[in-house]
Amino acid sequence: MTKEERKGWQEEMFALIKKWNKSGTNQKEFCRQHDITIHSFHYWQRKMRRYHSTPVPGFIPVETVPPPPTNVSNGEIQIQYPNGVLVILDKAVSISRLRALITAI
Repeated sequence: MTKEERKGWQEEMFALIKKWNKSGTNQKEFCRQHDITIHSFHYWQRKMRRYHSTPVPGFIPVETVPPPPTNVSNGEIQIQYPNGVLVILDKAVSISRLRALITAI
């Protein structure tokens, strides 16, 4: 069975399930009228539920919020120690020096 044939079969079965939802008849009677097995009907019903509950990949809306104002100017890193000492560094400081300053208490 080709991909197009499978897609056509799926659309046909989904249409039948939608038709049953509007029909007001029970599943067993509906399946008998349309010459499909109840097991097949349940299979496609589950498949349709999963198909419609799966999120469609794509973009979702995102709202950006500006960061709260700080007293740090661009390009500066501030380290404040518990004893009140404040160290202000340029953002170009090496990571090893920054690590040493943070751990030095």
